[in-house]
Amino acid sequence: MVEYILGNYLVESGKITKEQLKMTMEKQDSVRVKLGLIAVAEGMMTLEQADEVNRLQAVMDKRFGDIAVTKGYLTDEQIGKLLKKQGNSYLSFIQTLVDEGLVTMEEIDWLINDFRQENGYSNSEIEAFKSDDVDRIVPLLVPEEGKQFTEIISVTVRTLIRLIDRHIYIGKAAMVDAFPSEGQVSQALEGEGGMIDCFSERDGALLKVCSVFGQEEFQKIDLDSLDAAGELLNCVNGLYVSSLSRQGSFLELMPPEYEDATPKAKKAICRIPIFVGECGLYFTVAELS
Repeated sequence: MVEYILGNYLVESGKITKEQLKMTMEKQDSVRVKLGLIAVAEGMMTLEQADEVNRLQAVMDKRFGDIAVTKGYLTDEQIGKLLKKQGNSYLSFIQTLVDEGLVTMEEIDWLINDFRQENGYSNSEIEAFKSDDVDRIVPLLVPEEGKQFTEIISVTVRTLIRLIDRHIYIGKAAMVDAFPSEGQVSQALEGEGGMIDCFSERDGALLKVCSVFGQEEFQKIDLDSLDAAGELLNCVNGLYVSSLSRQGSFLELMPPEYEDATPKAKKAICRIPIFVGECGLYFTVAELS
């Protein structure tokens, strides 16, 4: 995610072009290796163990390493060694930029400092971006009035990265006055502290997401494509509700509702843009009145 957040800043500041960013991402993809594959190659896990962890990831909102440690297949020390071999997205992105001659190592520090100053980030917040950790990045992009939604937003982003496209990234969230009523699918989570959230189209990303998740090339946003989006939203909210239940809080998932449904009354509405490449969609979440 950090590679696109920083990469788009470099494009907007005129340091690189959109075509160069795209080329850099393609180069970066060619050298990134999955943690499970490295673990098997290093003899730390069997192929069967790695496959089991990958299957569990499809139904659990946890990283590969966290599951492998819980199962007793790897230790925290081994995960640290594997991560060093894999490298994080920030470092691999920077290395690719340098390798392609788009920036020099000497330029990196002042580019990052410009990014920090323009966005008003502290040094510790820049380190959060560099970690490429969704849980550390999301709070930086959500306004204070929407901080109660950081966990559901984080679960959403992690799920989209895992199931749709690992290069998905987010923009700054904003508090808005209206909940979308067209081109969207929503789901209520009822109970104490209940909320309602939804996916809605912005400029093409929701259609992409529907096609990938539904494994069908949808041509437009309609009830068929939104049905796939509804299944994905139900998956996201199911992971969130399961996490709450382990903490002793319980919410009940209502059936997804589509664009012709009348939105429920709500307050404290937070909307965050989510991008797949150059296309975007909105994830909106609100407290139920």
